[in-house]
Amino acid sequence: MQNHSLTPWNFVNDEQQLYSPDASQSLKYESLQEMNQGGPLHGSCFWVTSGNKQYRLPGTYGGPPVWDAKSRCVALPLWQTALISSTGQRIALLNTRLRKLVVFQQKFRVLHLQALEGWVVTGLDSPIYTPSPLFFNFETAAIKHVFEL
Repeated sequence: MQNHSLTPWNFVNDEQQLYSPDASQSLKYESLQEMNQGGPLHGSCFWVTSGNKQYRLPGTYGGPPVWDAKSRCVALPLWQTALISSTGQRIALLNTRLRKLVVFQQKFRVLHLQALEGWVVTGLDSPIYTPSPLFFNFETAAIKHVFEL
């Protein structure tokens, strides 16, 4: 699925992109706030299943997320804070069939995810200042952590 209208600075819970393509499940954010004045948004994120059961995803998330066309997986930016280095993001992939959240090792500045096709997510890293194209392959990327939901 492609996502072009929302940005890391502008997304809310009633946006269509937060719902899976088959509308059977969704993501819901709570307590969205700016990282700093004028910065991208972040907050708690919940996966809402077809049975309306909610699972809180560990960590704090940005957006907007992107779903695959078959509503099996959704990729979303996970904010990571560090005591020594600067705040950044990692890509998290929620596999709704396996009920697993996979967090990948590579760090980014600010992610603007635009499409998830197969095992590849595309978009931009740092979409405002010195943007870099993003082409991230989940099959070859190093995994940092796997959470069972």
